[in-house]
Amino acid sequence: MFKLKKLISPIKTIAQEQSGSAIPLIGMGIFAMMGCIGAAIDMSRAQLVQARMSSALDNAGLAAAATASTTDVNSEANKYFNANFPTSYMGTTLDTLVVTPNADNSVLNLSITGSVPTTFMKIVGYDSMPIAAYAQITRGSKGLEVILVMDNTGSMNDSAGSGVSKISAAKSAANALVGILFGSNETVSNLYIGLVPFSQAVNIGTGRASWTSSTYLNWGTTSWGGCVESRSNGTLTPQYDITDDTPSTRLFDKYYWPDDGSNNWISTTTWHGTTTTTYNISSSRGPNLYCPKAVTPMTSSKTTITNSINAMATGGNTHIDLGLAWGWRMISPKWRGLWGGEMDTNNLPLDYNSPLMNKAIILMTDGDNTISNGKYSAYDYPSAGQLGPNPCPYGDCTNGINEVNTRTSTVCNNIKANNSNVIIYTIALGTGIGSTAKTMLQNCASKPEYYFDSPTTDDLASAFNQIGDSLANLRISK
Repeated sequence: MFKLKKLISPIKTIAQEQSGSAIPLIGMGIFAMMGCIGAAIDMSRAQLVQARMSSALDNAGLAAAATASTTDVNSEANKYFNANFPTSYMGTTLDTLVVTPNADNSVLNLSITGSVPTTFMKIVGYDSMPIAAYAQITRGSKGLEVILVMDNTGSMNDSAGSGVSKISAAKSAANALVGILFGSNETVSNLYIGLVPFSQAVNIGTGRASWTSSTYLNWGTTSWGGCVESRSNGTLTPQYDITDDTPSTRLFDKYYWPDDGSNNWISTTTWHGTTTTTYNISSSRGPNLYCPKAVTPMTSSKTTITNSINAMATGGNTHIDLGLAWGWRMISPKWRGLWGGEMDTNNLPLDYNSPLMNKAIILMTDGDNTISNGKYSAYDYPSAGQLGPNPCPYGDCTNGINEVNTRTSTVCNNIKANNSNVIIYTIALGTGIGSTAKTMLQNCASKPEYYFDSPTTDDLASAFNQIGDSLANLRISK
């Protein structure tokens, strides 16, 4: 009360002037003061609305960009904007939200305008104040090491429906993911993608013979195709097929399917004391039978990884653990300096949890782990003991298959251990995968939502698109 009296006292003194000339000035001053106070209140309200609208627009842009490959960006942006900025918030009137993506959805521009009704400024003829917000969301794929571990087994040549084979569907989906990450660019800073095709073995490439033992083998008229055995043994501890130990710890044996009852590629004839050896080597016979295409070490070239995906071919049984183990070795820092090419030039793989660098393995398979009794694979013949003492009793290889499943799960757990920041996505393609294998893949994925059951080609395409969106780093660029 005392302060109010002190404020009013000077005004009363002026008002008591006999001349009366101060009265108009007082009125004008009070009017101006009230106008300023009213304008300040209206502007504060407008700033409050503006701040909330800008925040809602940023959130809408991030949400829409996060699923740009699988949803309509306009619908998603409007849904999230409306959820964060209620209709007629503080009496606001809004125009249409405008969302403008570039050609490959790597950049989203969002803008919205509107007006806020005034309260006090109406006295001076201003019924509303204009407001506007603008955001630009950039999907960046910098700071990413990705390994595609792709099933190339014989069953991938089966139909996936709609007149498309599984391998064709897989190539299309994988290339779509590459397109999401690279956009329309041939290279993107700090983005590297590698490829590990697998069947019953993995092909490390013939240029890496130094990783193998020097045991002599009779290759006939051909030469070593690049596949290696598992480094497993029934009595070894640890089993080196499920570790990321480098060749300096233990070398690999070359994959070599001998001439036997199920792979007859050498014939010997004797005529008049002269022995002739004939090598019948083809795509269905020979020491490299069912050796898939060679791995592609991580590259920053969109063309290189796309060409490698398109070159994949089918054949052989399924050893998921070996494909996954080689995916791990390609992304494990232990193998830095071994892969050559771009990986050595860029000092890859980087350490786990390196700032601004994410690591991911995408594992796709269309079937259960399989072993055929009496047939060779990267585990040698089942009778060789690399999968235990009796993997195929009486011709039934259930024991061996269970052992491969166990080793697959062990590789998954080993990748996740040791404070690794490797994200694992798993995809089950088609309807031929049993419940045991599906559970194994679900448990292998880093999160439940990173497992994708994809019975159809459309499901497979959606899975790779969702993974691409998940891997795209989002940032508010403006």
